[in-house]
Amino acid sequence: MPDLATFQEAFAQALLAETPVGPIARQPGLNVHRNTSARGSIEALRSAFPTIDQLLGEEMFCAVALAYRNEQPPASPVLAAYGACFANFLSRQPWVGELPYIPDVARLDWLWLECLLARDCGPPRNHGKWDGTQRIVLSPTARFAWLTSPAMTIWQAHRGSHEFAELTPDWREEGALFVRKGLGVHAEPIGRAEHLLLVACAAGTSFNDCIAAVAAAHPDVDVVNLFVRSLALGALTIL
Repeated sequence: MPDLATFQEAFAQALLAETPVGPIARQPGLNVHRNTSARGSIEALRSAFPTIDQLLGEEMFCAVALAYRNEQPPASPVLAAYGACFANFLSRQPWVGELPYIPDVARLDWLWLECLLARDCGPPRNHGKWDGTQRIVLSPTARFAWLTSPAMTIWQAHRGSHEFAELTPDWREEGALFVRKGLGVHAEPIGRAEHLLLVACAAGTSFNDCIAAVAAAHPDVDVVNLFVRSLALGALTIL
């Protein structure tokens, strides 16, 4: 009899192999475990990427999810963390040229999930007199991205309650911001200036330097009001 570690390694390989071989392949009930393992991975991805599930449909999503699982099987029993590389996997598929927004929509699904599962913010700090030297940082629950497709428009249409069957958005770059509000996640489209502000704040830049950087890049934008909006949304916190 092989030792336990050797048996477990062989069993894991048999679960993931397209055609299992060797003594493990002859074990009764192996196909039940293989099917359960595959179904668990597919359903974990379906839960993490519901918008992609809607866009691709049941049959295609299952095929794509199984291909991802065969290439990158779960490395942890915590399936809530499974799918971090799914968007990059989608971007490499030969059919994605017909649906070029799919990888970006997948990125938004993942950011939404990260936001939902992120740790809570601490209570606001009392900074006394404001002098502009305080550091403004990204809230622990906030996630944001700049996308080269109208993925945010598509994502919001499919995650919202309004009709999306006839959705034909203009092809343009879009930004997205996710912030957790209580037990839910608030999704907000953002422009280039706000994205730059969030990037600067995520780097821990002081308030004065953040404002100066965004104002220099976007002189027509009221950066202070933009900052107040981001702060009110809960995307930023003051250190």
